[in-house]
Amino acid sequence: MKYVSILIVHYAQTDPENNPLVGREMDMTRSEMLRVCIDSLAKNTDYPAEILVWDNGGNPDDTDYLAQKVREGVINTLVRSKENMSFAFAWNQLARIATGDFLCFTCNDIKFLPGWLTETLKYYEAHFYERKLIATPFCTPDKDRPNWWKETLPDGARINSIAGSNCAIMTRGTWEDIGEWPHHRIGGSIWFRVMIAKGYQVIVPPVDMVEHIAFRNGVNWKRAIDVSRTLLKGEKVEFNYKIPDKKIFKGSQRNAGVPVRGASNK
Repeated sequence: MKYVSILIVHYAQTDPENNPLVGREMDMTRSEMLRVCIDSLAKNTDYPAEILVWDNGGNPDDTDYLAQKVREGVINTLVRSKENMSFAFAWNQLARIATGDFLCFTCNDIKFLPGWLTETLKYYEAHFYERKLIATPFCTPDKDRPNWWKETLPDGARINSIAGSNCAIMTRGTWEDIGEWPHHRIGGSIWFRVMIAKGYQVIVPPVDMVEHIAFRNGVNWKRAIDVSRTLLKGEKVEFNYKIPDKKIFKGSQRNAGVPVRGASNK
């Protein structure tokens, strides 16, 4: 029987305002969101799956919570990192040790609705042999992603050119073909542009199957980052990722599995 490896990276942000993407207070801390995320996964995942979590140098209370979920059999694999090793680094490491037929790269601020995985994979597998696809259960509002829908299929599934970096589902072969998540502050956007360049599209169910609880009120993407200026004019993107203890990742190290030691950001 096929099954999915669900990969979650958690770093506790104790300050609810500590999020550069939104110009407002968040409703919950990341620690609170984590509990909603894991509990909804345990309750609403009806497709065979394993859950792998990277505890990315967060607070001890969250570590205790995650360890308890391991003891309860909810989390199958828990990796505790002493340092914050960057989001992309952790996702890539979890993918290497995952054993599922599908990889689901997702976040600690997602609430999963009943049947989310079965419903998403139903459309993904129905069209997998017709197109080069990844899948997401996300339906982001048009006000946040103005060019969201590209095509609606006869069964109601929707095709997008780019969407779903907060919950992206694909086969391992697809992930290996597109490449690892880059260590960059907008690594998800960079990865999706590589995906597009390789001819992939995103398939989305007709209705929302998850809630992005950190961004229920929407995201001011222009304020967050001018993606077109950063990515679409042909300039080279340096794969440097700042982390709190001032270590950096460089592009030449991004597949090596280790950070650059002793270097500091200027």
